[in-house]
Amino acid sequence: MFFPLSKILWMIFQPLTLVLLMVTAGVVFMKFRIGRFLLGLSCFLFIIFGFLPLGHNVLCYLENTYPANPMLPEDVDGIIVLGGAIDTVLTFSHAQVQLNENAERITEMVRLSRFYPKAKIVFTGGDGALGHSSSAESTIMNTLLKNIGFNTGRIIYEDQSRNTYENYLYSVRLVHPQAGEKWVLVTSAFHLPRASAIFMSNGWSIIPYPAGFITDGKYRIMPNLDVLGNYYKLQVAAKEIVGIIAYTLTERIRTNVNDV
Repeated sequence: MFFPLSKILWMIFQPLTLVLLMVTAGVVFMKFRIGRFLLGLSCFLFIIFGFLPLGHNVLCYLENTYPANPMLPEDVDGIIVLGGAIDTVLTFSHAQVQLNENAERITEMVRLSRFYPKAKIVFTGGDGALGHSSSAESTIMNTLLKNIGFNTGRIIYEDQSRNTYENYLYSVRLVHPQAGEKWVLVTSAFHLPRASAIFMSNGWSIIPYPAGFITDGKYRIMPNLDVLGNYYKLQVAAKEIVGIIAYTLTERIRTNVNDV
C-alpha cells in the first residue's frame, strides 16, 4: 500500500503540478474569495519557485552531506549499487538501453569493481513504475554490462525492489551481510542521505559513496532566469526531503537504532 500511495501523492504534490492545480482551482472558483486567494498564492509560488535558487540550495545541502571521492579502505567485502540509472519504459520502447541523469551510478560501479576485483557487487533495482513496464531494471542492467564487455558473473542482481527501502530489504535478504564486513553504498549524491539512513538505521553498516552531482556544491541567493532548471532542482530536492520525512514517520528510517 505504501508504494502506490507514495507514487500517487507525489504526482499530485510535486511543486510544479501543485502550482498548476492551484491555478486551475483559482480560475474555476474566481467568483469566490478562496478562488482569488488560490490564484494569487499560486502566482506568488510560481515566481518564488521559478526564479529563486531554492531547489539548488536544498540540493547543495543534500549533496554536501558526504564528500565526493571519499577515502575508502584497502579492501571491501561488497559494493551495493542502487538502481535508478536506467529508463525502463524508453528502453522497452526503443529496444535500446536508455540511461538517464543518474548514469554515474553505473560508471562509478564499473570503476570501483576494477579497484576491488574480489568484492561482491550487488545491483538492486526492480520495476519502480506505478504501472508495470517490460522488465526489472536489473535485467536491463545485465544486458547493458554484457554489451560493454563487463564480467556479469561478478554481479548479484536483486530484481524485486521498487523503492529505496525495498533496495535495502531485498538486498539484505539476498546477501546476509555480517557484522564487521565493509560494504560501499553507491547512489547519486542527492539520494545518498536518505539511502544511507535507511541502510544504517536498519543495521547494515555501509560506507556512503556519492556517484553523480546536480550542483556545484555552492549556495546561492540571487534570483536567476533559469526557470525550468530551478523547477527541476526543486522537484528533485523536494522528493528527497518528503521521502526522508515519510520514511521516518513509517519507521523505514529508524530514529532509535537500538530497536534494530
